[in-house]
Amino acid sequence: MSEENVPDINLKEMMVDEREKNIKKNMEQIKHKIVIISGKGGVGKTTVAVNLAMSLASIGLRVGILDVDITGPNVIKMLGVDPELKPKVDAEAKRFYPIDGPLRLKVMSMAFLTLSSDDPVIWRGPMKMSAVRQFLGDAIWGELDYLICDLPPGTSDETLDILQLIPDENVVVITTPQEVALMDARKTIKMAMVMERKVLGIIENMSGFNCPHCGEYIDLYPPGGAEKAATDFKVQLLGKIPFETEVSQQGDQGLPFILKYPESKSAKAFKETVKKIREILEKS
Repeated sequence: MSEENVPDINLKEMMVDEREKNIKKNMEQIKHKIVIISGKGGVGKTTVAVNLAMSLASIGLRVGILDVDITGPNVIKMLGVDPELKPKVDAEAKRFYPIDGPLRLKVMSMAFLTLSSDDPVIWRGPMKMSAVRQFLGDAIWGELDYLICDLPPGTSDETLDILQLIPDENVVVITTPQEVALMDARKTIKMAMVMERKVLGIIENMSGFNCPHCGEYIDLYPPGGAEKAATDFKVQLLGKIPFETEVSQQGDQGLPFILKYPESKSAKAFKETVKKIREILEKS
């Protein structure tokens, strides 16, 4: 999708100040906003975002998930949502409704607006930032307990925009134990702190591996990096999710692993992480 091919929901006639008002109104109706970020790609950020959203929705909470990765949207694939679905537009209000996903999850993603899953979104920064504002302001999210925002890797464009537009958001940083991932995660934490955003903590994904043959636990990378980063920045280590092949398989098949394999080590570790996040937010 090139810059010239603007999606139907791109209601250009809406004034900038009107959209800003809509963003503020939308965010006021959402109790908790969680931004899932990482400094590096490939650390399982979308996997965490999707399973966090589904964990919360599975206990009856009103949840939305926004895929802010404009050029590489993968959320609906991991949720098993049909990409052929299109947002319903309220022409009179000049706004639109997110797609209803599993467990009444409200879902919005650029993937709904491309012609096919093979079509690239070839947009420069200003176009991506305009789309982010539309997803936050033009979408009719309604009253939610949680909105999960899955961001692309890095500290530019979409990430900067979200951190500026949602002042009361809660940042969760995803990393692996790999040193290069931790280097980038530390930069992301510092970015959030410079912008005076609340960092809930760090989730270490793919932290270890249980051999399926002998059952022995194996550290895939030298341990301790996430703990050190949490200590250095005075934030919490929210959880450590072990590596299991079923997790990646279920992501490809569109069924979150916490639902498919609720008794797996990954699912149990993830549930403890979600419990800790809820305790922080709902008791504060």
